[in-house]
Amino acid sequence: MKNKGYTLLEVTIVILMLMLILTTISVIYVNIVKSTVLANDYYQALENVRLGTEKIWRVLKYGWNFQASSSTINFRKKDCMLVTINLVGSKLNYCEGSICSSLFDENLVKVNNFLIATDMSNTTQRYTYFQYAPKIIILYYNLEIKSRRGLTSTLEFEQAVAPLNSVYTTSTCQ
Repeated sequence: MKNKGYTLLEVTIVILMLMLILTTISVIYVNIVKSTVLANDYYQALENVRLGTEKIWRVLKYGWNFQASSSTINFRKKDCMLVTINLVGSKLNYCEGSICSSLFDENLVKVNNFLIATDMSNTTQRYTYFQYAPKIIILYYNLEIKSRRGLTSTLEFEQAVAPLNSVYTTSTCQ
């Protein structure tokens, strides 16, 4: 009578093949999880940038009485509140009156550079404000997007805003 069974060599080969398959599957799974975490980190950072730049766009769009330098802009909001946006170190500050906050989460976004450019009005209007009010404001951002894993990516872009209220001739804040 012949014994039916597997030899030690056959069992060892099957176990090694199973271990190889499980190792390959686990490496693929770990890489997928790492990629998902990295993509989520970048998504959160980009969403933070989007919200910050949208806030800047909104307040500039409806602001007036602009005074801009290369990295600072002062203006009035619709409610006459003085607003300042400026670069301090690697942080982009947004100040309403004396209350300041960072526009971007410092754990997600580092500001490498922030520049402001405005057009030069060329008009013969008799009202003074027409002669110096910017008709378009261009903001240049050089940002570093961070992930929890320590990886960074550079993001450079420009944002243009054409203020609606750049034609005020007198102060609306009395």
